[in-house]
Amino acid sequence: MLTCTIGAAAQDELRHIKPEAVHQMPKISVEEYKKSIEVLENEEDNLSFEEMKRVGDLTVYTDLYSGFCSWYCGGEILKVNASSYLKPQGSFNYKPGNAHDFNHGSVWAEGVAGPGIGEWLEYVFPGRCPRITTVNILNGHVKTEKAWRENARVKSLKMYYMNKPYAILDLDDSRTLQCFDVGVLGPHDEAAPNWTLRFEILEVYPGEKHQDTIISELYFDGIDVH
Repeated sequence: MLTCTIGAAAQDELRHIKPEAVHQMPKISVEEYKKSIEVLENEEDNLSFEEMKRVGDLTVYTDLYSGFCSWYCGGEILKVNASSYLKPQGSFNYKPGNAHDFNHGSVWAEGVAGPGIGEWLEYVFPGRCPRITTVNILNGHVKTEKAWRENARVKSLKMYYMNKPYAILDLDDSRTLQCFDVGVLGPHDEAAPNWTLRFEILEVYPGEKHQDTIISELYFDGIDVH
């Protein structure tokens, strides 16, 4: 197993956070999900509890594709930066913004040799942004089971809040949406300057074919909206 040993003593002092909730990738396609949402919106009164629950349980697609009200009704990301990213392969690119485009088929892949220990994603927020309480991560190349297994996934991320080490997120090795309760973050003040959250790769689960470490989506939930 590949691990990071630099600064291990300091990292041991940080709080480790495990997923508060884990949601499986849906077995249906996005197109099928959207049709289910149309049915739910137009025929809600005629649907059985089981039918409504089946749509409601598809948390990953609901977050990414439903358009339902969420923290993002007020939440704002100014920019997504990365220490590196993989060069495009044909029409497919691996830019940092792919980790926050609400599309589980596009991904960020670090762009250095090896598994990318020490590489990072950074999100920039305005001071007025609603506060964040949850970090949601689709870990690895989740578009297909094959892509997920062939590429490396994150085992642990060192999280920096306003440029200071804050916690370590410990991820399961599963093709899932993993939700982390990180406390209440952000000033939520019109007069406050921009602030950041950075996620640095500490350890990885190696891929069966490629060394590149991939994150499909990393997005947020929180408070101060509605």
